Amino acid sequence: MILNVTAAVASCLGIIVVCLYGIHGAHGRSYLLLTLGIISWFAADLTLAYYYFVLGIEEEVRVSATDFLWFIGYLFLAAHLFTVLKLIRSRIKFVTIIITSILSMLFITYIALDLSNSTRSFVIDDYTAFVVTVAYPILDLMLFLPSMIILISIRKDDLQSIPWIILSLSLLINAVADEAYVIDYVKGHLHNLLFWNIFYVTDFIIMTGALFWYYKFHVSPGRNKMKVIG
Repeated sequence: MILNVTAAVASCLGIIVVCLYGIHGAHGRSYLLLTLGIISWFAADLTLAYYYFVLGIEEEVRVSATDFLWFIGYLFLAAHLFTVLKLIRSRIKFVTIIITSILSMLFITYIALDLSNSTRSFVIDDYTAFVVTVAYPILDLMLFLPSMIILISIRKDDLQSIPWIILSLSLLINAVADEAYVIDYVKGHLHNLLFWNIFYVTDFIIMTGALFWYYKFHVSPGRNKMKVIG
């Protein structure tokens, strides 16, 4: 329930920011994509709560409609990150791309090797569950790589960039926690899942903080909109 409350707050604040700022320019579109991603994840968590409290279905069900909603959220959030990358492309160094790409591939390779033995039973019992499980590390890579590039490349003294830094950090944390969640889920360590859910709650809280910062300093009523790059 705490996860749903934090997701709802982040979703509402994202909607407020988009409505006040609008969707003009790449900057406005980036926050629209971010908000759509948060809403998709909120819908997934809300559906999961409905399954548990109303239908009595445990979270450990392998494949459900929540996976589809999470996948949509990943695509929106990845689109947000790549939009930010486009806005700061002049600040990105080639060596940063190389280093983050190597680190990302090492991270995903480790996860893939760790999951390879545990997912063999999925292929036998449920091929769909296997495909869905393998999809999460791939989708996490779509958040992990651009988040790292943004955190390394962006200027810390740029007031406009602070929400991007915070949001990129939150998505990076989410990607790492999600990999750990999937590993424990596949290996049957279900008692650890609640611990990783705490990271998801923290992720929504960080997103809320970033959106509140943007609302307060850039789009709050009565305040002139600051000129943005792009």
